[in-house]
Amino acid sequence: MGISPVHAEWKVLRIDGRDYVDVRDVAAFYGLPSTAVPVNRSMTFSAGKEGLTFTADSREARINGVLHWLNFPVLEREAQWLVSRMDLAKTVHPAMRPTAVENFPPITTVVLDAGHGAHDRGAYSPVAYEKDFTLDMVRRIRPLLERAGLKVVQTRNSDVFLELPHRASIANRLKNSIFVSIHFNSTDTNPLANGFEMYCVTPRGSPSTEYDELRVRDMVKEDGNTSDEPSFVLATTVHHSLIGRMDMADRGVKRARFSVLRNCSRPSILIEGGFLSNGGDLRKIADRAWRDRYAAAIAAGILQYKLLVDQKIAPKTVPDYKSQ
Repeated sequence: MGISPVHAEWKVLRIDGRDYVDVRDVAAFYGLPSTAVPVNRSMTFSAGKEGLTFTADSREARINGVLHWLNFPVLEREAQWLVSRMDLAKTVHPAMRPTAVENFPPITTVVLDAGHGAHDRGAYSPVAYEKDFTLDMVRRIRPLLERAGLKVVQTRNSDVFLELPHRASIANRLKNSIFVSIHFNSTDTNPLANGFEMYCVTPRGSPSTEYDELRVRDMVKEDGNTSDEPSFVLATTVHHSLIGRMDMADRGVKRARFSVLRNCSRPSILIEGGFLSNGGDLRKIADRAWRDRYAAAIAAGILQYKLLVDQKIAPKTVPDYKSQ
């Protein structure tokens, strides 16, 4: 299960083969007032810059200012609201207390992966294909990290095609590396869809965000699961930088078993940087100055993660960025 702050005096309820704890106990553990009452099916616990919001019968939770997608819905049972122990261990606790995560691997190298390439053009837009925007972004991020003393390796630096497992293998071969895959989103069904999405690997025994029910493959331990907690903390840290510094909607930190995530044994994330199918997002993405700011926000998040790994300094959250 990884890290878990469940106390012996907490009442753990077994429901449908899964352990749950009361969200009020969770709030009290983090020093948040536990006297909140539901409003419009949501319950918020907050104090200063820290906060937790849970919604009954939903996988959406807001933690310290950003949206997170839980592995399982919050259950309402009479007077209790219950969060799964899996989510407490894999989502809530590392998001609230990243300094409590143990055994972060050192980071000296960042593998920047420009999604798609060559005949795999990715999403279409009237301005450029996704493959062109992703390569442009990697080239903007790279010098920012190198100036901070990190070694940077690109999976591609031209319009070439790479098999997905090969992209992850590049990071796997490099000591003390992390993997950051850059993408842009698109949809044919909802032109209003917009905003940033952040992905890290789905924990074993949980459904990915896009699925409501467990599948057989969800019980398989992937190579990426060896870095569950570091990958999640990296995703959360970079997402806080994006939402705190950029003018984009927050679609949340999500879980997936994308090839580049499940096959990467290093801390790894995949960023969806707005929708090429949305006019408002596309106008921003097409602007060079906006892409400079976006690159700076990604680099800043990575450097916050490195500061945590090296010095156990808690990363900045959205309230920290907004206060600046």
